Amino acid sequence: MNRYIKLGNEGIELELPVHALYIYRDSEQLLSDIVPLIEEASARKEKCIFIGKEKDRKFLKTKFKKLINTVNKEIRPGDFVSWIKKEYDKLPKNYNGLRVFWECSKEFLNYEDILDDFTTQPDLRIFTLCQYQIDDITSSQLLDILKRHPYVFVEHLVKPNCFYSRVKYRIWLDPLTGIFNKRYFENQLSKELQRAARYEHILSILFIDIDQFKRINDEFGHQVGDHVLQDFSEILERNVRSIDVVARYGGDEFIILLPETDKMHAQKTAERILNHIKNYDFFKNKLKVKELSISIGVAGFPEDAGGTYELIKKADNALNQAKREGGGKTHM
Repeated sequence: MNRYIKLGNEGIELELPVHALYIYRDSEQLLSDIVPLIEEASARKEKCIFIGKEKDRKFLKTKFKKLINTVNKEIRPGDFVSWIKKEYDKLPKNYNGLRVFWECSKEFLNYEDILDDFTTQPDLRIFTLCQYQIDDITSSQLLDILKRHPYVFVEHLVKPNCFYSRVKYRIWLDPLTGIFNKRYFENQLSKELQRAARYEHILSILFIDIDQFKRINDEFGHQVGDHVLQDFSEILERNVRSIDVVARYGGDEFIILLPETDKMHAQKTAERILNHIKNYDFFKNKLKVKELSISIGVAGFPEDAGGTYELIKKADNALNQAKREGGGKTHM
């Protein structure tokens, strides 16, 4: 496998290793969508393993013969990760990766968090598709499934001929700005810190606060304040890389995760954001008010802290120091 994999008719590109959830209604639909992925794997010299219903196993084995292995034994949820890693270790040298298609139960759904271990090992060329059959499903039931999957790509329930559609669900998103929320950020930072510690990599975070934001709400109303937060979120996303994580931490506080970035380069990113904010007309010349200024605190791993909350606290302290010095600046 390459570092990235494209899936289905939509051509969605995912970074490996991938764990995906696929919700389907019947075997006919499942097999019609899986067959192209197995054919693609064969062309790329990747091994395929299928764990599922007997009739589905027989169909795939008849169609692909030695190109796919089928498993009829039960694999307990607690054993799944160790099993898949053993299978990966057994790959012949002439194979480029492993694709596992496995039927999921409610018991497996409760074990989804252990699959996060894959994300701390970016060298693994593994694609796992968790197949979850439903006959009919309500929005609340779908959300309950999604809550137990940190990374989810599901079949579009409205357009059944469209293979994968990315689902951004509410549990991870800030409802006002549409960017990630505090919960998602802390989840991602924890994973990135594990990866950085394992491979002796670096990372930095920026903690950002809008100076005197309360004054905007008090003088011009919360609707104006909401528009400011939405514009501000878009500016942050435009000034970082695709691998960076931008989140609203709460109120007028925002936070950015910068993987593979030392504090010096994080400081440059902070200065770029600072300058962009100074030159942006948030109020479109409609309000007689001084334009926004922001304060930014910078912290880095491993020099400042090694844990999720310790690193955030370090950046928060730097932010507070910037505000004590009058705001409109960055501080490390």
